[in-house]
Order: sequence, then structure tokens, then C-alpha cells
Amino acid sequence: MAVRLSQIEGQERAVQQLIRGLSRERVAHAYLFSGPQGVGKRTTARAFAQAVLCLEPREGEACESCASCRQFSGENHPDFFHIRPDGASVKIDQIRNLQKRIRYLPYVSAHQAVIIEQAETMQGPAANALLKILEEPPGPTVFILVTDRGHGILPTILSRCLPVHFQPIPGEAIGRFLRQKGVDPRHIPLLVLLSDGRWDRAGQLAEAGLPPGREKAQQILERLPRMNDSQIFQLAEEWDKNKEAIAEFVDYGSLLLRDWLLLAGQSPDQGDKLAEELIINRDIVGSTNWSLPVLLAGLERVMKTRRLLETNASARLLVEDLLLRLRDLTRK
Repeated sequence: MAVRLSQIEGQERAVQQLIRGLSRERVAHAYLFSGPQGVGKRTTARAFAQAVLCLEPREGEACESCASCRQFSGENHPDFFHIRPDGASVKIDQIRNLQKRIRYLPYVSAHQAVIIEQAETMQGPAANALLKILEEPPGPTVFILVTDRGHGILPTILSRCLPVHFQPIPGEAIGRFLRQKGVDPRHIPLLVLLSDGRWDRAGQLAEAGLPPGREKAQQILERLPRMNDSQIFQLAEEWDKNKEAIAEFVDYGSLLLRDWLLLAGQSPDQGDKLAEELIINRDIVGSTNWSLPVLLAGLERVMKTRRLLETNASARLLVEDLLLRLRDLTRK
């Protein structure tokens, strides 16, 4: 089912930028949709492409009833081209084939529309071929490049695109989505945080419920002061080459340390009110023997490890170092 631009939630600034251009008939020939993964860039790109192709647009939106909109909804619009990576990257043959197809005038609409997903995966030959098209567009074609990592695109291509920035989805919108999915209200604050501003993660969590990795992270942190080096190395070996599982442990660990910090720093009269309003993992978290300075230093170390996981550093070595440092902190 097609989604109109005004129906897209959580990206109001980007959507209004696109609607203004459409309503004023000031559509650029190339756009770069950039932002984190899972925040609605692809959905917005399709809604924008439909509006560009619409024969009877209304205030910058597709009418959803003209011949063009019907063909778009039916996935058979002759003026719409959607390119996705072939394997690990967008290949030069895909760009060359696109060049042949857009050399003719539009069949139905006033424009042609092209979406290129994961545009940062284009290697040199493919990127240069696209650059040549953008420099000398063959006709009234609107290009929409979609990327999670804009820095991976040729600067010469970036300079020819109008940037449209996408932000993480606000927690309020994620919370409403989870409530609509029937999630237990007691679990929504935790799932909002674990969603990390992403619709795709929120959908996965709404279906799967509370993640089992959270209790595993709690058990590891509670056992950590008593673990020796070989036990830590064995634990890291179980995660070897599973960067997603390591990232999951680090994420859950940071939330647990946060909750312990709140409990350790609460005043006697806060009691149940603090747990009800601020503690995220209140169904499993309790008091801890870790001191306040250790919790602060531990949380800082966990956050640093999370940032390093986004690089090419070895995930196994990072988690080994993290566990060893946390263990040593608790023993001081």
C-alpha cells in the first residue's frame, strides 16, 4: 500500500522540505536522502517519487487516483526505476542499463523518477557512470539517492544533489507505535530505548518482546567481579565474529549500569517513585555492590566500547578489553 508524504511520521522536517518543493514546482533533478538506517528514508523516497510522477498533485502530494498513481501502486509504472545493490554493491551494469532506459521521454508522467538505494556502495566505475548522467541528464528525470553513509559517496556526486537529512525517530513516536502494536505499557520505555530511533528495530521488538540478551547481560555483569581471565576469554570466544551479539550485550549493559547508577544515587525518600518513573529495567534490576565511582567509570567504558564497535576494530578484542577493565574496576 502506497504511503503519502504527509502520512510519514517522525521526519516532519524532511517531509516539509519535499512538499514545499513540489507545491512550488521547484523540484531538483537529484536528491540525497541521508540519515541513520531504519528511519524511513526508503518509504519517503517512494512517496516522493509517486508525488513527482502524479498527474494531478494536490498541495505537493500525490492524488492516489490518477493513472500514474494507480500504476505506481501496482508496481508497473513505466517512468519509475528502482535500483538496489546487486550483491554487495550497485554495479556499473545497473547504471548503464538505467542510462539506456531513461534516454527516452516519459511515457505517462511529466518526469521520470529513479531511486538508488544504498548509493554509497557504488564503486568507482559505477559512481563515475552515474556522475556523467547527473552532469548531462538526458531528460526530465529526478534522481533520489538513498544512503546510510553519505561520506561514502563521491564528492562530485554529492555536489549535484540537494541534501535531505533524516533524523532518528523521536521516542514519543516510537512509543505510540509500540502501544498500537499492543506492547505491555510496562515494557515500552525499555523498548523505546532499544529501538534507538529506528522503525525497523521497533517493529522487531514489538513482535519479539523483551530480548533474552538483556538478562544474559545482567548475569554477566553480576558475575564479573568473580570471573578470572580464562572465563572472560572463553565468554568472548563464544561471541567470536558475532558483532551483533556483542553490540547487543554492550547496549543492554549500558542500560543496566544506568539503572544501577540511579538506584545508587537515590535519596531515601525517592523509593518507589524513582523506580516507577526512571528505572528502565525495573522488572529485573536490583541493588548492586558496585560503588558509585565504579558505576560511573564502568558506564563511560561501556559507551566508549559502543562507539568503537562502529569502526573496523575487532569486536572480540573490544569485548575482551571491556570485560577485563570492568572486572578490574569492581575489584579496586
